[in-house]
Amino acid sequence: MIEHFDIMPFLNPNHGELFRSTDFELTVRGGANAGKTYSIADKILMQPIIQDVPLKALIVRKTLPRLRTSTLEVIEKRAKLFKLPFELNQANWVAHIGNLKMQFLSLNNKEDYDKIRSLTDIDFIWCNEIPELNETDYELLRTRIRGGKSSFCQFITDFNPIGKGTWVFKRFFERNVGNVRKLRYTILDNPWASKAEVERLKDTKDHNPNFYKVYFEGEWGELEGLIFDWDIVCKTREQEVAKTSWEKIINPDEIFYGGDFGYSVDPAALIRIYRKADEFWVEQVIYEKKLTNIQLGERMGKAGLDDKVPNYWDCAEPKSIQELYDYPFNAKPCEKGPDSIRAGIDYLKEQKIHILDGSEDIINEHKSYIWDEDKDGNSLNIPIKFNNHAMDAIRYGIYTHCKGAQPAFGIPKTGTSAIWA
Repeated sequence: MIEHFDIMPFLNPNHGELFRSTDFELTVRGGANAGKTYSIADKILMQPIIQDVPLKALIVRKTLPRLRTSTLEVIEKRAKLFKLPFELNQANWVAHIGNLKMQFLSLNNKEDYDKIRSLTDIDFIWCNEIPELNETDYELLRTRIRGGKSSFCQFITDFNPIGKGTWVFKRFFERNVGNVRKLRYTILDNPWASKAEVERLKDTKDHNPNFYKVYFEGEWGELEGLIFDWDIVCKTREQEVAKTSWEKIINPDEIFYGGDFGYSVDPAALIRIYRKADEFWVEQVIYEKKLTNIQLGERMGKAGLDDKVPNYWDCAEPKSIQELYDYPFNAKPCEKGPDSIRAGIDYLKEQKIHILDGSEDIINEHKSYIWDEDKDGNSLNIPIKFNNHAMDAIRYGIYTHCKGAQPAFGIPKTGTSAIWA
């Protein structure tokens, strides 16, 4: 039974066009922290209640791990916030949320495509991060909205507007196929974004106009000076079904971690790093704001860390490292010194590094991790200071652990202060 609950205070008042739109195709682009993902989830969750009929929705992304750590996570959180019953069957990835049946599917192999083709009576489709797919995928999904009970059917897509060479720009903006309804939102449309987050993003205007155009204004732009060119490694269909662990798949020589502290504005990030010979795989473990060190330690324990596996953190936070060490974890400070950021980046650029699928925030940071510029467009040889927490954690871990340049210090187990040198 659905509990009576006033959801209006939790809906974004600046996204009224999105909520009211009944267009068959709706594409939503936006900058960083614009809140578009939450509002799209809210819109779909509200429809069975507003229309008072059972409805079906299909939620799609390129791979299932990315889907689980993005839209599925958001939808579950919003359903619980709105006091809607949420029941997910992980055998077929179908969720029942009151009168809404929601199917979560990837588009990554033959079985996925066969499932898509078999679907009927779909009222709503939401394709998150549409540039991950190709135009043929879009056409296939477009044919699946038919025969539903909604007063209107809708195919919603969303993305950050990076690259005018993409099929998304060419179809929707250059050729304007179908005259699709297009909406744009920015961080200024998000009433829950903090002033510090807005100012930090706004400050990129003087340093990197292209970055500012994409991530602050939500407009099309080309990000120049991408620092790393890492690939994303996905599990096979058989490995997904068998729930084979990455450790078993990679069979690494060792596992260690890199971490970056955060709290109100910046998230705390913890990255698991697998090394096999001179090759590395990175996996997101924690990426969350407003974690105290006690809460961070609790999550680290649940993730399987103990007092043996090394984990490297920003050496500018000795008190926090000490607290994690006393937990006890084998927490260590990273290597820093003159030009250490550039030295660490140069070292990582010499390595073969892969991102493990499902590491949503590593993927997002990787595609926007670019060199900063001065007002004349000249490279400053340092990365832009925005959206860099996972990337810093990876650098702390790999550079400090594998370069063999750890600082001379000791952290006693007795609870006395650490000795930093």
